[in-house]
Amino acid sequence: MLQYTVDFKRKQTADNIPRIEGVIMNIMICDDQKSELENMRQIVSEYALSHSELSLAVKCFLNPFDMLDEMSKSGVPDIALLDICMPGILGTEVAREILGKSEENTDVIFLTTSSDFAVEAFALHAGDYLTKPYTKQRLTDTLDRVIEKRRRRLYIPVSCGKEIHRIDLYNVLYAEAKNHSVEIHLKSGKCLKTHTTLTELKNTFQTANGFAAVGASYIVNLRCVQSLLETTLEMSNGDCIPVPRRLRAELKKQYFDFYTREATGK
Repeated sequence: MLQYTVDFKRKQTADNIPRIEGVIMNIMICDDQKSELENMRQIVSEYALSHSELSLAVKCFLNPFDMLDEMSKSGVPDIALLDICMPGILGTEVAREILGKSEENTDVIFLTTSSDFAVEAFALHAGDYLTKPYTKQRLTDTLDRVIEKRRRRLYIPVSCGKEIHRIDLYNVLYAEAKNHSVEIHLKSGKCLKTHTTLTELKNTFQTANGFAAVGASYIVNLRCVQSLLETTLEMSNGDCIPVPRRLRAELKKQYFDFYTREATGK
């Protein structure tokens, strides 16, 4: 394993004024070609130097199995840069391992010589798919976009019995009040059961844009609504949420207003 760390928590500027301590992000890079790995390492290193508000910890691997082994010890990365055609295992399979363990909280960027895996990569919700050779600017732009998206995310603690889970609000499909508890359905297919009330969750979810109450039993992530049907909302996982007649017009307005704001940035 090749490994190095970039840490800019308190980087000094030219005028000797320390930067504010920033967001800590763990990045793992894997490519079985040493020259390609070094190129990625260099670009990420230079990116870190020019973004001193961030704190980046970067680990580089020539062997994908070494990367998976490191993940089992130190946890999944926030961002993974993966080659696809590697000996013993494809980068898409490595991505599935990562996403399964992180409940889709890891942003995966694929960098490969082939366009053959593009459809599969985006089915995995890849942050980007770069074909080699790519330019430094192309990878830098991707890092800008992915990191900015991560910085906008909101995480909340959810108490489930004796366990506490930290979840990314944007990975929530919907929450449903059921039998004196609330079930939180995640994009990964996992369902968390908590005795927190739906009203309490609604107040928490309101800290993030894009959530709407549907009657007294549901809160939905509008980003994950596949279709607005006459009597139901069809979610991206195929689940259908019943919509009371009296709420249909208002919910439709919320849905279109949300996507108008997303499109215009207002």
